[in-house]
Amino acid sequence: MAHLENGNGRSDRADARVLLVDDDEKLTFILCAHLKRAGFEPLACGSAEEALAQIGEFKPDVVVMDHTLPGMDGIEAIRLIMSNPDTSDLAIIMLTARSDTENVVLALEVGAQEYVVKPFEVSELLARIQSAHRLREAQLQLHKLNGKLSQTVEHRTRRLRVLYNFTRDLNEAATQDAILDLVVDTVKKVTGCKRVSILLKNNDGQSLACAKAIGIPEDVASTISVGSGEGIAGKVFESGRTYIASTVSDACDERRYNSDSFISTPLIAASLMTQQERLGVLSITDKGDQNPFTPDEIECIRSIADSGAIALNNQIHYERLQRSVNALLLTVGQLAEYRDNETSNHLNRVSQYARILAIEMQHTPEFEGIVTDEFVDHLHRAAPMHDIGKVGVPDVILCKPDKLTEEEFAQMKEHCRIGRDVLQSAIAQTGPVPILQMCLDIAYCHHERYNGSGYPRGISGTDIPLAARVIALVDAYDAITSRRRYKPAIPHDRAVTIIREERGKHFDPAIVDQFLHCEAEFNRVREEYVDEWPDDEPAPMKIATQA
Repeated sequence: MAHLENGNGRSDRADARVLLVDDDEKLTFILCAHLKRAGFEPLACGSAEEALAQIGEFKPDVVVMDHTLPGMDGIEAIRLIMSNPDTSDLAIIMLTARSDTENVVLALEVGAQEYVVKPFEVSELLARIQSAHRLREAQLQLHKLNGKLSQTVEHRTRRLRVLYNFTRDLNEAATQDAILDLVVDTVKKVTGCKRVSILLKNNDGQSLACAKAIGIPEDVASTISVGSGEGIAGKVFESGRTYIASTVSDACDERRYNSDSFISTPLIAASLMTQQERLGVLSITDKGDQNPFTPDEIECIRSIADSGAIALNNQIHYERLQRSVNALLLTVGQLAEYRDNETSNHLNRVSQYARILAIEMQHTPEFEGIVTDEFVDHLHRAAPMHDIGKVGVPDVILCKPDKLTEEEFAQMKEHCRIGRDVLQSAIAQTGPVPILQMCLDIAYCHHERYNGSGYPRGISGTDIPLAARVIALVDAYDAITSRRRYKPAIPHDRAVTIIREERGKHFDPAIVDQFLHCEAEFNRVREEYVDEWPDDEPAPMKIATQA
């Protein structure tokens, strides 16, 4: 450890090694003595070649290099020192004669920081060495700080990239499970924790159950149940605050978890809540480095919890809305059916037939990119609305057990226009909603025929909306295979034959082809949801296909 006395009588820490390169042994002997007295550790070399051989092992902080040396001169030696990555940060002082102005400039150009003209005062050289050492130390410290800053920026950039990807993927997550997976995986990436769990409130709103976890045995996770206000998770859920523990304390004792899954530290339990609702708790522990969570990590976890809570809340409300829409569509569709209670399972069967057939269509080139998952979902939910227009048909016609007259049949056909008008009114109030538009297409066009002989518009081919073409087939299949007051049920095999014969006439040929691939599934649904009838058989009569 070296110290230098400065002009104010204060001692400055030197702690430096000085490599003296000069062939004047008397001079280097004197300089070494003064350097040692000043607290430096000197090493003298008589040539550039010797200095270059010693520099790697000695590891000097400052090099004092004479310009005129036997063999390799000082300029070339400085150039070689500066070109080596291991020594390029050394402080170098050039010793030169008064007449060597050109060499001074050259030395400074190749990397020397200082120069001292011979002859010189020893005190001047020591001051230059001290200054060069301080400058080098400052440069090294700056380089170190820059390295730390670079690492910090890189680390935070990487973390911000993870958070950005998390936010982006949240927008694309279509299910609650997908959201929970994203939250857990992102927390693991940000913190390196091995145990992450999400506890969501049960339907009673007063207890929590584990909805997603990593690092916890499934048999343990499935039994986790925490009451509001109980233990860490319960208190966090009740208060909406974030709990952070660096060491185990009494507050960490959560016996309801049936294991030590959550009592290891450091630990964070963050609330999952929005302005509208408390949803649950995000628990994080078993940190890889066992260090306390940093403020940056805590901030990231809180951001993940907040964003995840908003996405969960939106998904939960969306699913509730979807269930409500499904129930509403089914209920409205049943309005017409309840006026004739012989078809109690008709809507359920038609919805399931539509889903089966649409899924089959998804895997064909004709419908690739057209029959999407969204199309299948909308079709399944819109199918019950196909006969909504029957609410405007008089009971005397709708429930008539005999063949309709031409005038009566003309009134019956109006149910397509009535359904369109009702749904157009709804769309006018809500704006364009895909599922309502599909409901309208189905209600208006499901009695159109592929060859143009249907009603109410007499359109043909692909001018008929695709959803209506699908419902035309499944509705006809159900009408054929279902018992009515005026006819018995026709067997499945005969119904398949009838539909095959109507290929290209009543029905879209491509849709018939796909029906033939999944007709066994139709039969399964038909058998599972058969209508219950009284024991008396319907009177046999031949009724023309009218509605």
